[in-house]
Amino acid sequence: MKYIPKRVFVIEDGEYIELPYEEFSARQGLVPAYSEKHFLPLHGMLMEVSEDDYRDFYKSIRRQKYLDERSEKNGDFSYDMLTTDDFNGEDILVDSSQDIGEIVTDKIMLDKLRQAIPLLSEDERTLIHQHFFEGISQTKLSQMYGVNQSNISRRIMKILQKLKELL
Repeated sequence: MKYIPKRVFVIEDGEYIELPYEEFSARQGLVPAYSEKHFLPLHGMLMEVSEDDYRDFYKSIRRQKYLDERSEKNGDFSYDMLTTDDFNGEDILVDSSQDIGEIVTDKIMLDKLRQAIPLLSEDERTLIHQHFFEGISQTKLSQMYGVNQSNISRRIMKILQKLKELL
């Protein structure tokens, strides 16, 4: 045994009783039935279990050991391996997929917008292009056209409203 357990739980008269390990060791010579019983190490203690539970426990440990060895041999990687007390390894996974409905709606709206923009006047198209595609601020546009910034703002709002109606 790699360590000495703190306590031992044995079944007597159909119920678990708790024994200090020293008492359990002393009883082993007196109670021969203990040598025929099955005990599992759990959280620094020993617990008597049925033969089936004992077999299942060690079968799962052997299976996990086999899977770990196979994973190491094949170089498998799991994000669970990154999990610590302070960090969940799966948190670095980002769902970058978009809702297909959103993608389709966006494409339809872009197609309609491409069809509506040629219906604007040349001046309107130029102003929209400068502001939204070239990123020129309304203040800079007002200086370029020699008008108040509020006039540029109103003009852009009117053009956007016209585009909404066309869509």
